[in-house]
Amino acid sequence: MRNLTNNQNFTNGNIPDDLVNFLRQDTYSLIIKGYAGTGKTTLALTILNEMQIKTNCLYISTRISPDQLFQYYPWLEESFGGSRKTKLTEAAESADGSLVFVDARLDEPGSLFERITNELMDVKAPTIIIDTWDAIGFFMDKEALMNNARVLQTWRERAGAKIIFVTESPEDTTFDFLADGVVELKQVYHDNRKVREIFLSKLRGSRINSPSCIFSLNNGIFQSYGHYQPKEFTNIAIAKERRSADQGNDIKNSHIPSGYEDLDKLFGGGFPSGGIITLELDTHVNTRVAMAFLSKIITGFMHRGNPVLFQPFEGVEPEHISQFLKPPPGMKSSGSIEILSNGNKARIAEYLSSPKYNENKKKLQHFQSTMRRLKTRHKKGLLSIIGSDLARGLSNAENGRHGIESLVSFIKSNSALSVFVLRQSKDDLLEYLSEISDIHLKILEINGSLFLQSEIPWSHLYAIVSRNYTDHNEITIEPIV
Repeated sequence: MRNLTNNQNFTNGNIPDDLVNFLRQDTYSLIIKGYAGTGKTTLALTILNEMQIKTNCLYISTRISPDQLFQYYPWLEESFGGSRKTKLTEAAESADGSLVFVDARLDEPGSLFERITNELMDVKAPTIIIDTWDAIGFFMDKEALMNNARVLQTWRERAGAKIIFVTESPEDTTFDFLADGVVELKQVYHDNRKVREIFLSKLRGSRINSPSCIFSLNNGIFQSYGHYQPKEFTNIAIAKERRSADQGNDIKNSHIPSGYEDLDKLFGGGFPSGGIITLELDTHVNTRVAMAFLSKIITGFMHRGNPVLFQPFEGVEPEHISQFLKPPPGMKSSGSIEILSNGNKARIAEYLSSPKYNENKKKLQHFQSTMRRLKTRHKKGLLSIIGSDLARGLSNAENGRHGIESLVSFIKSNSALSVFVLRQSKDDLLEYLSEISDIHLKILEINGSLFLQSEIPWSHLYAIVSRNYTDHNEITIEPIV
């Protein structure tokens, strides 16, 4: 889980834990590799913020001016505005130990090396970032560059300093053996969506438990996403202020709030009233994640006095649902939730696929009568959530696709919103819902991390994160940029 700090844009965990452990060493040299646009500068700046480096630091920029850095990364002013100084290389060093951003675009390699070595000799335990190292190498032959790199490493060790080299030549491994750490940033594609990965190739003195992970550059901040744990998606609660914000919304409007601001923008205001939502789960995604993701819209419906008909997912028993939907202290729900019991642990799917026709018919009749009763009793509108057990049973029903179409039509006509939660499969129900759904969402696992993507309408990836606040845990989604 992630713990929020005072700055809402930064969390403990922006940088992979293995890299943070390396960065806590008293002295090190780190190479950040990657082609143009992969996020190298963003990572270097995020390291300064996350490691709270605000003094005795020299940031040497050989590509863009420091003023442009503060323009492209507005959060820098908040984090370093009071302590940083921006100057040309020929200006005098900071006398108060402030963070200095240096414009070295016109600097000769010789004078630049001299400045760096002077910093190492004069300042106790400094941090130096060279962005980029390539700009120096362009004007020096390989032997001279290697000798200068050796000198910097020697003085770095003696001074107890930290040096970060940023390079746009990931294929060049000439200096890898000299550096204590080597990380590489890459851009790949997953189902036509851009995905960014960081690879931890070498971290001397620190154990590498997770060699790679997905990250985002949203809001100009490097944000990595580690491997998810199903236990993080229990004890989910909704913030009081968010509930209050949704209280005035009427489901009779054309859209129903999803509980996620980014999704509401994507869908033009929220889930379409009277629509069908398909939530498809990847093979390795725990069903608790789906329950936690839907908890916001379920709680929103109940808070506005609307009923919810819930058929438990596979792996989420009825007794767990109340735990997910437990209101925070001082909050009451005026709506109701009706949970369809599977009865003696037997799945509804088993009854629906049973050769005993009368038993199948009774189960279907019970489902339909429950839905009619809730709709009649509560005029404001019904939220129907159909889990994978019932869905599997529907796909195995004797009357095949025609029966599926009839029952889906019945659910839609009696619900303000219908949500079907299904595993990835090739059954008739998923195929049919893919044809008629107003919105088709997928929860998938990539490199051990959880993501949400919308197939209808098309969207880029969103990371699914369980955030740990002071008084509650909450599911959030964050765009992968």
